Amino acid sequence: MSLLQEKSLADADVQQCPDAYHQALRERSVHFDERLGIFVCGRYALMRQVLRDTETFSSIDSQTVDGMRPPPPEAVEIRKTCHPTVNTLVTNDPPSHTRIRKMVDAPFRARSLDKLNSRIEEIAHGAIDEFIGEGATEMVSRFAVPIPVRVIADMLGLDPALAPKIKAWSDASVEPLGMMVDDQRLIECAKLIKAFQDFIVEALEARRRQPQDDLLTHLVQARDAEGQGFSMAEMLSLTQQFLVAGNETTTNGIAAGVRLLAERPALLRAIKRQPDRALGFVNEVLRLESPVQGLFRVVRKDTEFGGVHLPKGARIMLRFAAANRDGRKYASPEQIDLHRANAGTHVAFGAGIHHCIGAGLARLEMRQAFTALAQRLRHVALAPDNDFTHHPSMILRGLKALRVTFEPA
Repeated sequence: MSLLQEKSLADADVQQCPDAYHQALRERSVHFDERLGIFVCGRYALMRQVLRDTETFSSIDSQTVDGMRPPPPEAVEIRKTCHPTVNTLVTNDPPSHTRIRKMVDAPFRARSLDKLNSRIEEIAHGAIDEFIGEGATEMVSRFAVPIPVRVIADMLGLDPALAPKIKAWSDASVEPLGMMVDDQRLIECAKLIKAFQDFIVEALEARRRQPQDDLLTHLVQARDAEGQGFSMAEMLSLTQQFLVAGNETTTNGIAAGVRLLAERPALLRAIKRQPDRALGFVNEVLRLESPVQGLFRVVRKDTEFGGVHLPKGARIMLRFAAANRDGRKYASPEQIDLHRANAGTHVAFGAGIHHCIGAGLARLEMRQAFTALAQRLRHVALAPDNDFTHHPSMILRGLKALRVTFEPA
């Protein structure tokens, strides 16, 4: 029996260490995971075809997993009290996607992000200040989490003291998508999403009355070509996606990068000597670790793809993590190469019209985080009690904890 026949993305050991599974995926054009009832694609070139073809492979309602992992009745009842789920960015197709993307694009353009650079640098160094005198620390909770949470709080115009709630709301938004949580956690997630919506509705209404220079005000004031603004459900959907894209995935990318720096001290020294190498390292971390391991598309019509028949209505998971180590695209794909010419072509942020709107922000946060570490710490090493356990999820990949020892520079 082959590995793909024996294993599934639903297996805990595959989620903890997916390399062998991804290698097997790349040996096929498209694989059908019988246990989950989905197709899976892990080849770079084929994946790019899917990402460009929205007429055949739709994003509408693509990430809804209730049919694969039904929620308990109590969670369903809580959801009924929430604002309805609507398709905005991640789960949308043109022309609706095009309209919404244009309305929210400005705060995430390079010119806008340049204004955040010094603040992000300040946040990164502030996080280090809190543990630099200790000689050892747990880097997920004290470094990888605080930086993106504080940044997105600033952008949304929320009190920094809300950071724990922002983290909880973000976790509740993404954990059900990974399909590895029990019924009690699904109920807790539904309650948290309700609390998030209630809070953000009040904050949005406050921005209508008294605009501020923040992302929530931008949502309230945004208008399309016809002069039409967002509905409340659309603003809640977008805010929820900003929380996740600006928090969870960046946290996981920073944590993965810190582990690589601790395992390979020469990389930290290289970034210290030449800070401009940090961006190359960021792209290699994203390529190798892929904080978003994969996302779904829904097949709109019967089609032949990669020599495999995909029936209308089928789901196909684009396994970004597998494609990002495809040797057909990347020379020595398992190696970190700070000078890799095509490192920025990775699909860790998706591609095409669905290239993550927060990709520039995530790169900036990761670059500032790694540059700050290189400036402030030396002799960073992994503590012996690490087990490198990742949160169980078919969608995201993130370390639960990462303990390191170090000396101040």
